[in-house]
Amino acid sequence: MVDHSPFRVVIILLSVIVYATALVINALAGSGKGPFLHKTGDVSAIYETEITPAGWAFSIWGVIYSWLLIMLTYVLTWLCRRSPSGWMYCSPAVLPTGFFLSWIFNMILNMTWLFLWDREEMVSALVILALIAFSNYLLIFFSCCGLAAHGSWLQQHYPKDLWCIRILVQNGIAIYTTWTTIATLINFTVVMNVYGLSKTDAATVSLSFLLIEVLLWFFLENFVIDRHVRYILTIYPVVIWALVGNVYKNFDPKEPGRNAKFTVVLLVLACLLFPFRVGMVIWKRSRNPLM
Repeated sequence: MVDHSPFRVVIILLSVIVYATALVINALAGSGKGPFLHKTGDVSAIYETEITPAGWAFSIWGVIYSWLLIMLTYVLTWLCRRSPSGWMYCSPAVLPTGFFLSWIFNMILNMTWLFLWDREEMVSALVILALIAFSNYLLIFFSCCGLAAHGSWLQQHYPKDLWCIRILVQNGIAIYTTWTTIATLINFTVVMNVYGLSKTDAATVSLSFLLIEVLLWFFLENFVIDRHVRYILTIYPVVIWALVGNVYKNFDPKEPGRNAKFTVVLLVLACLLFPFRVGMVIWKRSRNPLM
């Protein structure tokens, strides 16, 4: 029987504390109070782009932060639960230490970006936002490593916890990852505008990157890393949500611009890939179950 691991207890509790702090900072930034000079949305309005979604699309942050809160609440229950080999949070360490360190780093970056955006430091904000997205990819990576190492054990002893990790952890992080990736492209578009590229050309560049990312992910999840990410299904809905918000705001049916047409094509593509992926998961689950 493995005893408590003080270090893992500390980093799990620190993960919760830094998340709670980030929620407070986000609330202050959204309202333009405290140390912030503007509302986050007001700065976005100043630096409008041709791919900025309608304001209501940003309500997805409520879904993201609620999902992540439920995820952390679930992780906290591990501190009070025993497994046949010891305490759930450390024996086995289904979510490795790297997951929690990446989470803490991510939340610090999250708060840093809000201050940079508020001060209109767009280049620095872009770098930080790209690091947020990158650290989110690390979170998915570490969660996959944990399940690769201990998924069979969970399936045998705690199958409900296996699905909790898939749904609460992996799909929750995937929503956050997808949205911050799209936000990075919007911030990138802003920087290109600031440095003289036309709004239309800058938006086209970012939409092209989004197209490449969507197609690359579709290839990887279906043909390269399926066994690790099979049940991550929240990426396409987020892409669809963002593109619908974009079309709602920027598409003029009487005179659609180049990027409006590009966005519609991307939206149709995402709407086709999502059910295809769900169908692939159902088919692979019946023909080649993971465990």
